[in-house]
Amino acid sequence: MKALKENSQSGTNSLVSDKIAAMIAGKIIGIQLQVSGSLNRWFNRFSTRGKTSLLLTIGVLSAILLITSAFSSLYTIPKLSQNYTSAHIGMPSELPGPKFNKHQLTDSLTIKK
Repeated sequence: MKALKENSQSGTNSLVSDKIAAMIAGKIIGIQLQVSGSLNRWFNRFSTRGKTSLLLTIGVLSAILLITSAFSSLYTIPKLSQNYTSAHIGMPSELPGPKFNKHQLTDSLTIKK
């Protein structure tokens, strides 16, 4: 009986989720139609020569952006400092104290105290 009740609740939840998803999808499609319609009206105001020059300008600017980004990085990843050591399975999680003459081969969490 309990399993049947859980299944009916999950079915209700999926119906509600589907309705919410359909509502959000409808809003997104409506916004896309408004934006595309306004861009279409704006672009159609230009003459044929104006449309050609606008598209050529956009194409040249895009090509310049792509070429410059291929040869120079817009975001550089900072270098790691020299004293950084990466963690690795089987290596100690911290430097061993002076009483150890060998490196600890297990993580400090697995050692029984």
